[in-house]
Amino acid sequence: MPNLTTPIPSRLSGDTKNDIAAIKDWGTGLIDELSYIFNNLDAGNVSEAAAVKAENINTNTAKIKNAQIGELTADKLTAGTIDTEKITVADGSHNLQITGSKIAINDGVQNRFKVEYDKERNAFSFALFNNNGEPTVYINSFGDAVFSGQLEGSEIFASTIVGTDSVSYSEARGGVFAAIDQTGIKIMQDSGGNRKQKFGATVANNGTAYLVMGAGNGGGKVNINGVTYTNGTLKVEKHDTGADIGIVGSKSFINFWENGQLWLSGSSVKINGRDILAELDALKIK
Repeated sequence: MPNLTTPIPSRLSGDTKNDIAAIKDWGTGLIDELSYIFNNLDAGNVSEAAAVKAENINTNTAKIKNAQIGELTADKLTAGTIDTEKITVADGSHNLQITGSKIAINDGVQNRFKVEYDKERNAFSFALFNNNGEPTVYINSFGDAVFSGQLEGSEIFASTIVGTDSVSYSEARGGVFAAIDQTGIKIMQDSGGNRKQKFGATVANNGTAYLVMGAGNGGGKVNINGVTYTNGTLKVEKHDTGADIGIVGSKSFINFWENGQLWLSGSSVKINGRDILAELDALKIK
């Protein structure tokens, strides 16, 4: 704070006229200097003051370069930048808090809403929590999303639907999942990376439709619309001239032709345990 430079008035000389004139000059100088100081107070020239007390301080323009304030009450506060790494912004009940790169709202016990930026992962996230503090809705900027409740929508687009939670699936316990693309629907059971059972409803580029069930016995392989099936898998095929039912790795044993014919193929055809072909052949011999 600047020092007062007006000197102490000299001792009275006994000449009343001259003494009054000298006191008047000293008072005028003192008033001018005090007026200048008080009219130009700012943080630069009052920072050294031990205490400033006033009934009313009216500042249309004020500058505070550095200040420590334990408590501040203001009807209006305009600030350029508030560093939330150093200051936590909260409402009166502390249900709302803004600190660092996070905005959180709690119910007095648990966080119920949180939006934050994770600098280490360079990820933005949004989360809602139930009254136990468990996330019920979570979405991040990587596109990951978790909904623990019911999800309803007029249109849902997805390439893969997994019939278990992500933790169980990622820990190699596996689960049933459906892969959906332009070729059709493929339902598979995955355990430890081994797809044990499969169900496929697909249409090939040439228009042939396939219905394939089972995983087969592991021997031999055939690829149908991006899914590999092994021998022993049941296959229903609808092509341009009819439909066939058979086992992958063998010839079709039932053929339906568009002209109305039904073919049953195989070394024997049995009904209720009776070998019909053998009985027909026996009749021919007779």
